[in-house]
Amino acid sequence: MDFNRIAPTIDVETMQQSHVTIIGGANGLARDLVHSGLGAVTLVDFDRIDTSNPARQDFYSTDMGRYKAEATADILRKINPEVQVEYYTHDYCALSRQEHDNLFSQTDLFVFATDFFPAQARGNIEALRLGIPAIWIGLYKGGRAGEIVYSVPGKTNACYRCICGKRYQAFHLGRANVPSAGGTILDLHLVDAIVGQIAIGILTDGADNRMGKLIGKLGNRNFMQVKIDPDYRLGDKDIFAKYLGDHPANFSFTTIALPMERDENCPDCGN
Repeated sequence: MDFNRIAPTIDVETMQQSHVTIIGGANGLARDLVHSGLGAVTLVDFDRIDTSNPARQDFYSTDMGRYKAEATADILRKINPEVQVEYYTHDYCALSRQEHDNLFSQTDLFVFATDFFPAQARGNIEALRLGIPAIWIGLYKGGRAGEIVYSVPGKTNACYRCICGKRYQAFHLGRANVPSAGGTILDLHLVDAIVGQIAIGILTDGADNRMGKLIGKLGNRNFMQVKIDPDYRLGDKDIFAKYLGDHPANFSFTTIALPMERDENCPDCGN
């Protein structure tokens, strides 16, 4: 592939030497990262493609019944035959710690693209333990808004649990998972486009270009929310108006990046 057209914005040489592990179904994001020069991808997903998937994810009707990870791996190789792709149809939460390290300890970035809370929570523990950056992607009910949480050792203060502590409490009460019904492929692509830039920013941090400077500019603002539906409210609160004001220009398709501080009593990263 000829990456000359994107070289002014992305440190392609570093991307080609980078390895991303994606847990869950961010197949569109995987495609975008390979288009952007990513050299190695590991996919972890035990789901199979069913009739509902082509309407809201980057799958084809001809792939019905295949493992999502297998179908995505084939697509990535078609984009760039030189990309290194491995896939596992495992339950991430069922892996022993030794199995986990054998499979993933050489990755440069984890992406948790699953709405299954136990996988998100385990991902935080393992990423912290291994000292590997991680991103968590969430689409809110009905696809009306989305969220991005990321953690980079030495760069961000708060871990996923610090930021989403209430979600841990909700899980113990049996209501942590957010149903994804109503979210469209357009909503997924909008959030994934932002996640992709965060991922490239992490992998190429320090490069003298727009992507390489992104994480430094964000600082400790490692919790982002994306407004998709103009009428989205969190309960009775307009969280976007709180930060962006009520000017008519504040309509939709906007992102807020909120500064986060570590919870010193966090069971995962606190003292």
